[in-house]
Amino acid sequence: MKEFLKNNWLILSFELLAIVVFSLFYGSFGDINIDSFREAYIPQQILSGKSLYKDIFCIYSPLSYLINAVLFFIFGIKLKTLYFAGLLTTCGIIYFIKKLADIFLDKISSFSVCLLFIAAFIFSPNVFNPFFPYSYGLLYGLLFILVSIYFVIKGKFPASYLFYSLAICSKYEFILLLPLLFLITRKKDLLKNIIALLIPIISVLAVLFITGTRFIDLIVSAGLVKEMAQTKTLYWFYSSMGLIFRREIIPIYFENVIKFFIPYKFIFQEFFLWAFPVITILFAFRFRSLNLQERFFSAASIIISLKVFFALTLQSYGVFFLPFALISFMILIPKKLRKIFAIYFFIWSLIICYSNSKVLLEKSYKIETPQGVIKTNPEYGESFGETIKFFETLPEKTKVVVYPEGLAVNFLANRISDNKFYSLIPLYVETFGDNIIVKRLKISNPDYIVITDYNTSAYYYERFGYDYAAGVFEYIKNNYKLVKTTDSNFKAYIWKRN
Repeated sequence: MKEFLKNNWLILSFELLAIVVFSLFYGSFGDINIDSFREAYIPQQILSGKSLYKDIFCIYSPLSYLINAVLFFIFGIKLKTLYFAGLLTTCGIIYFIKKLADIFLDKISSFSVCLLFIAAFIFSPNVFNPFFPYSYGLLYGLLFILVSIYFVIKGKFPASYLFYSLAICSKYEFILLLPLLFLITRKKDLLKNIIALLIPIISVLAVLFITGTRFIDLIVSAGLVKEMAQTKTLYWFYSSMGLIFRREIIPIYFENVIKFFIPYKFIFQEFFLWAFPVITILFAFRFRSLNLQERFFSAASIIISLKVFFALTLQSYGVFFLPFALISFMILIPKKLRKIFAIYFFIWSLIICYSNSKVLLEKSYKIETPQGVIKTNPEYGESFGETIKFFETLPEKTKVVVYPEGLAVNFLANRISDNKFYSLIPLYVETFGDNIIVKRLKISNPDYIVITDYNTSAYYYERFGYDYAAGVFEYIKNNYKLVKTTDSNFKAYIWKRN
């Protein structure tokens, strides 16, 4: 035990910091309105007997929802179950990031890299956080892919393939790493590697089929994902978040390099925007001087992070890919510059902790039901709290849909939504069209429809029923009666079926 503590005291200190932050800001992570409650609602529905992809519309990989359904079964359908799952996963992520950093970097560089990641990750106040994220698939997938890379570097290839397979069952994007994995492992332990790769995939598919999902459901779901990938609203979303390359972004890279060297709290979310284009250039120039492990890690980092390649912003997906950028960057720069960057990483860590803590403290409105506790801004909290209380007074079988989004109402009030169209952001409306959505409403026949003031302009169109989904809103007005409007700046309009 003494030897373990001696060798891992810094990792344990980092993990203790994560536990302290989790405790201090308990319930303040995630978003009451956007994405997070899908991660609670879908496992709840799986546990109630609904089949993923067949009964439940889902565009994401299945493993995280199956894991969380099992956790709900064991520990109860409560938010705290997911919160603690996030905490334990975060501790695992911290452990393997530190182990990987120690392989490639000196102690000071390794410390600074881990500290900056922890500051950006565990203090994250939005849906891109580790405790109640927009996607547990990405959270679990990050842990699995880190473990996979660690085992590659340690030469334990079957274990690497096993965890890699778990990663792609959690988040499809990681499949792009497979050719590099084949290249690095070659024919060594080939049969064991293939078996290790197939075991998680076959196991997940078996669970899906046992629980009622059909092969055709997987095909249809894949087709819908393909259609969504080609929509204008999704292009606008990625473009507005800087995730699609545009020529206008080139001068922004240079601007953000300057920002990095003049740390200031109001610009922290963009200070590392330029990371992966620079890492790619450095990788090309330094390739011959790198050893095999450095080549593999740097190449793997670039491939894994293609989704945020053009914009590593800490207020978006980028925070999940930050460790790959930081370690690769420190590997590729000249060693004499590492201490300089280590100092700046330390300064940025303090700025990020301070700035994000302020945002977390602003989440002062507490909503508490038997399903759990979440804190949010008063503007959203008053409206959602009033709406949840309204439905808690109605029979449990009351069917409620909240548009554009708002599964928090369903989960916290324990009221079922429509498992096909439980949200209607512009992306979904463009994909399916008003006519199909109206037909579905006629079939599902919800007792109540709630429409909120949620601004969906990240997907180009701003207001549900006016800028998009006009046909859906017309159906609602003709078949439902407005019975309540919440008394808050952020409005929720509650419509009851005629």
